[in-house]
Amino acid sequence: MTQTSSGSSWGPSGGKGSRAGGLKVIPPRHSTRGAFVPGALFAVAAVMGGHGVRAALVVGVAPGAALAFLLSRALGERATPKGLERAGHWAGLRAWLTAHEDFAQLPPASVTVWGRYLAYGTALGVTSLTGRLLGFDSGDRRRVWSSYGGTWRPVRIRYPRLRPGFGGSTTRLLQLAAAAGLVAVCLCAFAILRQPDWAVAVDAHSGGSLRRPGLVLSAGWVGSALLGLVLAGKFGRWTLFVAFLAMMPGNFASGSHGWFSDAAAHEGPLLVELAAITAFGALATYLLVLACLERREPDTITGEVLRVESRRGKDVARFLALDEGNTDLTIAWALPAASQGIATGAQVRLRVSRGTRTIRSAELVRAAMPEGDRVKAAKQDAS
Repeated sequence: MTQTSSGSSWGPSGGKGSRAGGLKVIPPRHSTRGAFVPGALFAVAAVMGGHGVRAALVVGVAPGAALAFLLSRALGERATPKGLERAGHWAGLRAWLTAHEDFAQLPPASVTVWGRYLAYGTALGVTSLTGRLLGFDSGDRRRVWSSYGGTWRPVRIRYPRLRPGFGGSTTRLLQLAAAAGLVAVCLCAFAILRQPDWAVAVDAHSGGSLRRPGLVLSAGWVGSALLGLVLAGKFGRWTLFVAFLAMMPGNFASGSHGWFSDAAAHEGPLLVELAAITAFGALATYLLVLACLERREPDTITGEVLRVESRRGKDVARFLALDEGNTDLTIAWALPAASQGIATGAQVRLRVSRGTRTIRSAELVRAAMPEGDRVKAAKQDAS
C-alpha cells in the first residue's frame, strides 16, 4: 500500500464553491431574500392603516434593504487561509482514495490493512460497502446505497404519503370514489336548495336561536363531510369530536351583519362551495379511473429491496423501496400488510399496478445474504 503525506499534492486548495470532503461549500445567496419578508409585512400594515402606496413602499423597502445589507455582511463565507488549506487536504485525500478502484468494495475487516484510511474513506463517502455493512446508512430513509446493477451508487427514495388511492384495491377505490362523490352531491344539493329564510338575524332577543347564519352553513357543510366519512369507513370518535367543535354556536358572530349573514342570504353556491364541489368531483373521477386501471394485467418488475417500512395501523400497506438498477430515484410501492418473507437486501420479482403503486404478488429470486456472503460477493464482483 502506498501512502502520501503531502497534503498539497492531493488536490486543489479549495475556495468559494469548492468541494471539501464530499461537501460542497455554497455561500448563502438566498438567505438575504428572507429579509424582505418583514418589509412586506410593514408595507401591508401601512396600507391597512390608510397610508398611500408611496408611504407603504418606503416603509417596506427601507427595513428590508437594511436587513439584507446586514445579513450579507454577517452570513457571507468566512473562509480563512488555514481552513482553505485543510479543505484542500481532505478534498485531495478523497480524490486519492477514489483513484483506488477496489477501495469502494472494501469490507470492515480490511481495517487491518488500511488502518485509519478506511475510516476516512467511510466518512468521505468512498467506502460504500463498509458504510452499508456497518449500518451507517440505515438511519437515512431517503438515501440508501445500492450495488444492484453492478456498481455502488446512492438511490433516493420518495414516499407517496398523500397520493390518493395509494395501495388501494379495486373495491376500496370504488368505496372512496363513492364517498367523494357523495360529498360533492350533498354540497351541491345544499347550495342549490338553501334559501335565505333558513337563517334569521340574531339580535339581543333571539341570541340563542339555532338558525344563526353561521350554524346553518356549518350544518350543511359538516353534515356533507360526515356522510362521506361514514361511507369511506373513516368515521371515528375524533371525527365526531371535531364535528362537535365545528358546530358550537360560539364560533359564529351573534350580530345581524357579517360574512355568515351575507353568505346565507346569497342565492346559489358560494365560491368556497364551488371549489369544494369541483375538488371532490375531480377526486371521485380520479379514483374511478384508478379502479378501471386496476382491471388491467399487472406489470412485472425485478430488483433489490432497499427498505421496508411500516405505517400506522396493522391493516395498512407498508412502504417497499425497490432498486431496479436503472435509475437513481425510486418511488416506494405499497406492500400489503399480510405479505411475509420479504427482507431488505433480497432480490424479488414483483407484479405491480402502477396506478396505485400496489404490489399484487411477490416472488423471491434470491434471499438476503448475510454480511459474510455479501463481502464474498463484493470481492467476486470487484475481481
